[in-house]
Amino acid sequence: MTDSRPSSPVRERPIVVAFRDQATGPAILRWAVARGTLTGHHVTVLHAIPDPSLIPPVAAGGTPYGSLIAAARQTLDEESRKVCADYPAAHVTANVHSGDIVDALVSLSADASLIVVGADRMDQRNGEYLGSVGQQVVLGSIAPVVVIPRDGPAVLPEAGAVVVGVDGSEESLAALRAAAVEASSTDRGLVVVTAVEGSAPDPFEDGKTQEVFAGVQAAHPGLVLSQVVDRERAPTEALSFHAAGAYLLVIGRHGRGARPGILLGSVTHTLLLTPQCPTLVVTRR
Repeated sequence: MTDSRPSSPVRERPIVVAFRDQATGPAILRWAVARGTLTGHHVTVLHAIPDPSLIPPVAAGGTPYGSLIAAARQTLDEESRKVCADYPAAHVTANVHSGDIVDALVSLSADASLIVVGADRMDQRNGEYLGSVGQQVVLGSIAPVVVIPRDGPAVLPEAGAVVVGVDGSEESLAALRAAAVEASSTDRGLVVVTAVEGSAPDPFEDGKTQEVFAGVQAAHPGLVLSQVVDRERAPTEALSFHAAGAYLLVIGRHGRGARPGILLGSVTHTLLLTPQCPTLVVTRR
């Protein structure tokens, strides 16, 4: 276990990070630690190894389970020390979980400020996605979830606005409120994007949406807010286009339930498969 304590107290609910492997894990951990340093949150990094019942016995050529645990702990300790060397004020705790990573993250989400996961991997040979950890965590998590692109930034970008998708739904209006907090707290502009297809009404003209906009601007008087109505692209393409190079994309969670029976809105589902930038999904909290 690695525990690097700051001189000032941290906020109670930690940022929980899923460390999948050494190919993607270090960059995701670094993003979360940079975020925690900015917001004052402790970071808990979690790596899951299979349940012992799924490991072949040593007699059949399997690896001793204790060796798997020791190797996982060593990796987490090393990566935690590296990132704490660059962020000396960080408070990082590393843990190895035996069992399913989705179950662990969903369970921890009740007491987390944020869950951070990497985008699901793709098989480069056939283009198929390997698992759906990000999708399942988004569906089951109580805390908001950030999905980091597979080739995402290892640190918080210096430039770029916060982008949020609004379609008039309650989920998107919750995302708008969260995005305003993100933009205001990081002194960035907020770009509100909506895709209007054909003769569909503009959600910006809806009374409820205008009321929420007024509330957001009143709560964040210094916020530089711009509205984009994209009539050329479908919602998924519009958000992907405007989120390219953004500091953060914020979207609401459409869909319900966790496992079994995954149901996730098509726009959310597609954006999380190929996120253009770190993507925050506003969930129950």
